[in-house]
Amino acid sequence: MTTKTGGLALGLAVGAIMALAPAAQAQQATELGTFNAWTAWQATDASGVLCYVSATPQSSEPAGANRDPIHFMIIHRKGMGTKNEVQTIIGYPFNATAANASASVDGKSYPMVTEGSAAWLASTGDEGGFVQAFKAGSNLVVRGTSQRGTNTVDTYSLSGATAAVNAIDAACQ
Repeated sequence: MTTKTGGLALGLAVGAIMALAPAAQAQQATELGTFNAWTAWQATDASGVLCYVSATPQSSEPAGANRDPIHFMIIHRKGMGTKNEVQTIIGYPFNATAANASASVDGKSYPMVTEGSAAWLASTGDEGGFVQAFKAGSNLVVRGTSQRGTNTVDTYSLSGATAAVNAIDAACQ
């Protein structure tokens, strides 16, 4: 079982956040298409070409919580030879000792590790199965606890998830 840790996690979060700013970095990010709730992108970073799908939640609890933009992503890093990196940017710093972070697809929960406002599946060995469930599912729920102790729940529709992942599979073979 492999897990994400420290410097790697921080580097991945920075790369993903940069990739999420297509307007600011138009020369680096290209929209491959929007498929209902999900958008597929292709970009470049220091390691080369990467492709990812991203979406924002349909609903977030508690309503009105002060949070930065929230995104859920699946990333292929062609330059690094990796696929199916599952990541979320939750819009606030997670609690450093009790983040209680998880992502669940249609009720099957996957624990996540956190750093700052980002989280990844705790085991890279879960990524392939998660992406299969993601493509076949209808509902994604991300849970976490902020550094202030606020428990949040972000709910995403998986409508269009299969088409979006298929688009990045084709673009980052």
